[in-house]
Amino acid sequence: MMENIVTKDLQKVSVLHLLRDQRGVFAYSSKITITDKGVVTMEIFESDGLRMYEDIVDLAALGDRFAGSTAEKEAGEIVKKSFIQSGLEVYEESFDVFSFYEKNSQIKLRKPLELTFDTRAMYYSPGTHKEGLQGELVYVKNGLEQDYEGKDVEGKIVIFHRDDKQIKDHFWPEIKTASEKGAIGAILINFDDWEFITTLETGYFEPSKRFLPIEPNEIPSVIVSKNKGDLILDLMNQEKVIVDIIVDTLNEKMRSSNIRGVKAGSQNNNEKILIYGHRDSAGTPGANDNGSGTVIMMELARLLKDMKLNRTIEFLSTGAEEQLGAAGALEYINRHKSELNNIKAAVELDMVGNGNSLCVMKGGEWPDKTVNFPDKVCQFFYEKAREYGYAVEYGFNDFGTPDSGKFASAGVPTTWIWGPDDIYYHSPEDTPEKVDRNKLKIVADMLLKVILDLDKQETLNF
Repeated sequence: MMENIVTKDLQKVSVLHLLRDQRGVFAYSSKITITDKGVVTMEIFESDGLRMYEDIVDLAALGDRFAGSTAEKEAGEIVKKSFIQSGLEVYEESFDVFSFYEKNSQIKLRKPLELTFDTRAMYYSPGTHKEGLQGELVYVKNGLEQDYEGKDVEGKIVIFHRDDKQIKDHFWPEIKTASEKGAIGAILINFDDWEFITTLETGYFEPSKRFLPIEPNEIPSVIVSKNKGDLILDLMNQEKVIVDIIVDTLNEKMRSSNIRGVKAGSQNNNEKILIYGHRDSAGTPGANDNGSGTVIMMELARLLKDMKLNRTIEFLSTGAEEQLGAAGALEYINRHKSELNNIKAAVELDMVGNGNSLCVMKGGEWPDKTVNFPDKVCQFFYEKAREYGYAVEYGFNDFGTPDSGKFASAGVPTTWIWGPDDIYYHSPEDTPEKVDRNKLKIVADMLLKVILDLDKQETLNF
């Protein structure tokens, strides 16, 4: 928004600056120019929710941005172009990642009737031969050890429910148990009417434990929606059900990358404020997860373009967050280990584009580790956001952390901004129309103020 103010209104301009100085960083940020004709131009920096939404549409249109994919690379080009246009020094740092690509997955009912529906494979599921894998279905409730009591699953395909009381996306234990019991395949029924993309990773924080053996055999594993699952179970209540599972997947090493955009500080340029989020997606359009965090980073870079800042600002678009426990973040940490002490404050943006809630996260719980973010940095973001009238709350995630968990464990003072209300994440339903463009603007405007407030602090010691 632009306002032209003539010289006789200079008193009004000085009042605006007085309010600005008293609050530290204000209801908005501005740049004032006085022309040789005595006209004062005040440019107010506010984010553009419509522009960010258009960026999300562009990202989602690329399709599944799985790590190492053409779509992830194309998303990286969008980010790079935006960073360059915002005057940032841009660096792309590539790395190898063990990736997963699903070409096609289907279930074909053979008995008591013939019916075919598309499904989704669990991440890192092995494929089947072209004709598929045939077997009788056996229902095993939630797929736990006790659910197999009295069940003969040898040479059969198990079908079980995703527990709506235990929100999780890692199903290595259940598939491991199925294999140990002699099953040759597995079908997971989601509790919503869409396929939720799950993984055969263990869900452990420690990278060396992300993949553990499934023995005696890895078995093809797929997910169906609630309505499809209900249909199958209704048939099973009447008679024996025989199905073919067809899974066409690729598990191989690929190349992903981290993209860095750096705006050098004018005074304390060795001190860095890091703003980061991943751009890959988990077999989905990834509009909110994490198109939302990606476009807000791009917007913040635009807004900061013409501002003179004391400290260096770095924007980091990571690859491969959705696989292998934040592989992109680990790559950055290992590559820049000697520079991590220069990061005086950091914030991750992941899934912030829909729902009513907005949380300053204090950490998360993994099966093998509790991650706690530094209290002081969480408190700074929380209190400043509340001071400016934003209804944020503290949060702690019971099922892990994204990239921020790796940064916190490496000693980086970070928090994570998250909107926890998204029921569509990790599903084909994570599409642009589910994203609230007004919330994009709210988060971007809030973070702009807090980041500028961070930059003006004499010292940052979190």
